[in-house]
Amino acid sequence: MYFLPDHVDFYSTNSSESLAEDLSHNIGEILNQSIKSDGRASLAVSGGRTPVPLLDALSDLSLDWSSVDLTLVDDRWVEPSHEDSNEMLVRAHLIKNKAKKINFVPLKNNSKTAKDGHKLSEESLQQVKSPFDVVVLGVGSDGHTASLFPCSDELTEGMNLNNPCRLIATSPKTAPYERMSLTAKAIIDSKNVFLHLNGSDKLHTLELAMTNKDAMKMPIYCFLEKGLKIYWSP
Repeated sequence: MYFLPDHVDFYSTNSSESLAEDLSHNIGEILNQSIKSDGRASLAVSGGRTPVPLLDALSDLSLDWSSVDLTLVDDRWVEPSHEDSNEMLVRAHLIKNKAKKINFVPLKNNSKTAKDGHKLSEESLQQVKSPFDVVVLGVGSDGHTASLFPCSDELTEGMNLNNPCRLIATSPKTAPYERMSLTAKAIIDSKNVFLHLNGSDKLHTLELAMTNKDAMKMPIYCFLEKGLKIYWSP
């Protein structure tokens, strides 16, 4: 893609299914190598429709899943049984088949609000190997990634690369629910960051971000600038 920086890898296939298979194998190799070298591996995944085939494909990989820590890039502050919960999504599509023994650390706890639950969520996340071996991001048409929304009052804190917290509670004005999200620093510090996309509209969003060059207007720009691996299908 002509508009992307040279340090951004771009990989594409002709279908979302084959893309998910290829990405799952790449992630599997990284996790396997981390288990061999460090004894454990860590993975943070996103919610939404796009990752479903990837989560299903990951669940079929032959790995020592009991040595893998799993968490979410972000989640809505809803009950884990709620249809909009990313926790429910990974329980349905990843924590099954060969991956049943994965060590899953959710972001949601019993606190009434995400802000109230922030400290507990941070403490829970200490169970996950840091820095993350793999983070898989998506992007919205407004340029948000994780729950780092351009419309939220918490964006400055979430994008602050000196913020010592790995998580931030956010309240986007253009999307429902309070959220818990990885901070920009927690994502950037990760060893491998993938951006998993389907559709030409997503490429248009990235092109717009590279034109504007403003992470406060389109947060995805921060991660394009720092460097990641894009997996895209039409």
